Amino acid sequence: MKFSTPVVPTKPPFQIEYGQKLISIGSCFSENIGQYFQKFKFDIVINPFGQQYNPSSIAYALERIIENRPYTAPELFQHNEQFHSFDHHSDYSRPTEEETLSTINENLAAAHRQLKQADVLFLTFGTAHIFQLPENGRTVSNCHKMPAKRFNKRMLSVDEITETIDGAIAKLKAINKDIKIVLTVSPVRYFAFGIEENTLSKSLLFVAIQQLKQSMPELYYFPAYEIVMDELRDYRYFAEDMLHPNYQTTNYVWEVLQNTLIERQTRQVMTEVEEIISAANHRPRNPNSDAHRAFQEKYLNKILKFKQDYPEFDFEKEILSLG
Repeated sequence: MKFSTPVVPTKPPFQIEYGQKLISIGSCFSENIGQYFQKFKFDIVINPFGQQYNPSSIAYALERIIENRPYTAPELFQHNEQFHSFDHHSDYSRPTEEETLSTINENLAAAHRQLKQADVLFLTFGTAHIFQLPENGRTVSNCHKMPAKRFNKRMLSVDEITETIDGAIAKLKAINKDIKIVLTVSPVRYFAFGIEENTLSKSLLFVAIQQLKQSMPELYYFPAYEIVMDELRDYRYFAEDMLHPNYQTTNYVWEVLQNTLIERQTRQVMTEVEEIISAANHRPRNPNSDAHRAFQEKYLNKILKFKQDYPEFDFEKEILSLG
């Protein structure tokens, strides 16, 4: 008897390996998965605009990164003693214009460099809902806790989603024709507007992704949403708000993703990386003992040997912990 519905991802047309450059743009779920890649020392840029949820904002961010067009002071606004950008998460907000622009533009330039050479781009859509400024119809990525009456809320249509994402991908291919793109839908449910609107919103995203895949067969869809909602399908896999997947869940999705998208030999190397990280995080009962000094020496030597094969790996944090 089966007590779950296994979700088996389709076989991807490519595999991820060490030495490749990755970039992840989208929701908080996209950030969680990106952090797993980061943990295992992959070269990845995660959410250079901060968390973004709707396809329109994600497409705009992608185009802005492609253009490498810096932000200027007129694009910022002040609220609650901070300067903000409507295109960025509040993590990028600072007390002065200069600090905000510096933070935003440094991340923009780094993302542009990464995107031009990237092997794989992850795009994670969270919702089809958008908020727009009534004075010019501009879609904002983040409302920065401003009053709801400041914005008009509506739902993107399937055509709007496909047109904006298709346009952004066309511009991307012009600067990086060989990049591979992985699409996912966030399993986080957005109940702020009700259960029915959440279901409709997710449905629009799925239909749009299907249409994008029909016009661009090279796009790969990873079923993160289905794994959480169909295979796990239990509130014990969610955080206290019963909406966000908990650590156990994101860890499981990561396991499925790596077994699907990451090349087998690379996964073996990841095991060695994890062993080094675990050793660096180890806290001994007696740090001055001969046994612990031998333990430190063992793993410092392991790092040195590892760096001979993979010189691009950054183990500075682990070396400091073991030193």
